[in-house]
Amino acid sequence: MLRVFLTVSVLFGHQIAAKDMEQEMIDLCTRVDCPEPEQLIQDKNYKEMQYPAIQWIETKVDDMDLVHAMDTGLKILLNYSAFNNAEETIVPVTAPWGISGHVVNGTISQNYIVYLLLVPQVKSPPAPTDPTVKFGSVSDGWNFVRAIDRKLEEKQYEEHVLEFLKDLEEDNQPFEPGHFALSFYRKWGLMEITFLKASK
Repeated sequence: MLRVFLTVSVLFGHQIAAKDMEQEMIDLCTRVDCPEPEQLIQDKNYKEMQYPAIQWIETKVDDMDLVHAMDTGLKILLNYSAFNNAEETIVPVTAPWGISGHVVNGTISQNYIVYLLLVPQVKSPPAPTDPTVKFGSVSDGWNFVRAIDRKLEEKQYEEHVLEFLKDLEEDNQPFEPGHFALSFYRKWGLMEITFLKASK
């Protein structure tokens, strides 16, 4: 049976007590069906994680700062999941939700993709009625991941992304330098910065 649809209040207000942020992510994912890594390698201040097949909905948001782009994109995606689709039904979604972008000449471009994961039980989601909503998926992807357990000011998101990129470069890690993602497990709090591991 599909999980209960996660309303805005659940997505943005989910707070649970845990000893550390990684345990909190595990606890949250156990409760709300978000994907857990199949393999995990601990590096010095970040992790390498391999996830199972994941499916999501996404929408492009251009010419906005990161915070406003996130809010704008999530409204569009939550509308899709709440009856505004070809079957006029609820499409269950889950944490994390997030935003991806590109680093260009040492700065983050204001062209983003906002995404929201579908629960694993949804195999054939209904078509969107909004042409800006698209489907995305990946299978067995490896990522470099760094977790942060506090709310940041907008400028700090860019600083942390660029700092993580620099650390990966210094460690000679095989990653895709231009593309990053920020995944959130509660509103602007518990989050992960992700860079894709380059295929050999």
